[in-house]
Amino acid sequence: MDNFIKRGVTVYSFKEKVTLGELTWEDCIAAMSNMGVQGIEFLGQLFFRNCPDINAEDIARWKKLMWKYGTKTVAHDFFVDKTMFKNRTLTLRESVDIVKRHVQFAKAADCPIIRIGGTFDPELFRQAAPICEEYGVKLGVEINNGSSSWILPSIQRTIEIINQVDSPYLGIIPDMSMFVKKIQDSSYFVRAAHANGVREDLIQFMKEAYESESNEDYRMRCDRMLTETADKAEQDFIIQCRRTEYHDPRQLLDHMPYIIHIHGKFWEMDENCEETSIDYPNILPVLVEGGYDGYISAEYEGGPVAGDPFEPLRRYQKMLDKYLGTYPGYPMPKPGKPATDVEVLSNKGFKNRYDAEGNCTGFEVYARCFYYRGIPLCLVDDCQLTVDGEHFGTDKISFGVEGEIFRFDEMSTVQAYYWNYGHLASIIVDKPGGLDESVAHTFEYSHRLRTYYLPFNHSGNATVTMSAIK
Repeated sequence: MDNFIKRGVTVYSFKEKVTLGELTWEDCIAAMSNMGVQGIEFLGQLFFRNCPDINAEDIARWKKLMWKYGTKTVAHDFFVDKTMFKNRTLTLRESVDIVKRHVQFAKAADCPIIRIGGTFDPELFRQAAPICEEYGVKLGVEINNGSSSWILPSIQRTIEIINQVDSPYLGIIPDMSMFVKKIQDSSYFVRAAHANGVREDLIQFMKEAYESESNEDYRMRCDRMLTETADKAEQDFIIQCRRTEYHDPRQLLDHMPYIIHIHGKFWEMDENCEETSIDYPNILPVLVEGGYDGYISAEYEGGPVAGDPFEPLRRYQKMLDKYLGTYPGYPMPKPGKPATDVEVLSNKGFKNRYDAEGNCTGFEVYARCFYYRGIPLCLVDDCQLTVDGEHFGTDKISFGVEGEIFRFDEMSTVQAYYWNYGHLASIIVDKPGGLDESVAHTFEYSHRLRTYYLPFNHSGNATVTMSAIK
């Protein structure tokens, strides 16, 4: 399946093992690189001291890891929460300031995308657009299950503002937790329910009801059940069930123009390399159909498999291989039709030149530089042109580049104007009366260029028969 979807991972997947001292961040990045995963998404506070303040030592240490393992930073996660103060609501200005600090931090870390979560005023995106454009960092709203679902009015309003502003630096970041087709025993909140002694019949009932009811009906059921039990473990379980959602993956097509990144949430990969809860078999073809070409950043919320913390990520990559093709899956380019104007002297034709009084002072043709570095005009050592047997030397020739004209004898001191590789210079010849424009002429051209470091000159010559440019 031809596509340009790229592979990433969020370091959130490894936070517990790193916190326990069982792995280092370098261990995790090395393992992902060995799997062919090139994009690394971080939560700045997990690695960088004082984030979003810029700590030069930590930034340098992170960049060194990226260079060492051939990986690159693709996204940074942070939160803006209106409820962060106990006695008042966070203001819009304060929210914008938080975004600006994270944009500046991301820029310093060579990170092109920041992902915002939390409870924020949708107008934040309108206010943040100029900041993101100034620093060249994209801002995406997290579309997750539950508290940031795209069925919520605040998220719908945020998407509406993103559409209104129409900036390439604003977008959305869907999380695959929106596409849970069934509640599995492997789900983290079901495991917690078992551990906390929640009744098995309640667990099974909530799992079966989820598969038979719409998102809206299931949420209303959960709301009723929360009022009917005083058991704290049961309440916690029902609250988590209430967050679970399934949406038709084809809804992604409606939002494709402003999807800038994707969170590849998963909880369990079976031995067949399939996620048992999330509808990846239908999600991934839709992303290909929509032409998505960004990263899918794998986010694992589960435990090791057979003691190996990386096995779930390995299976996830094999699942992507199954539906997207072995990574990387770039199609081989096919050679196009050869160009017809590739000589040192262009075959586009000649043109007579006239002074302010309308007198024809000569003509011009167009020569191409094939020295791979390009040269300042002071390194043009010689230029000769013969037209139908009539010879013109450097005393009759001027060069036109970058909108300026220099006589050949002036060019030895011209360093600021370049004749770059593949570009055309006007070869202007003094010949009162010019050339007869009613017939074709044969031009024999040659030039010699001094080079920066080679012990020989770079020469070019061509013979072309051509007519006047009409």
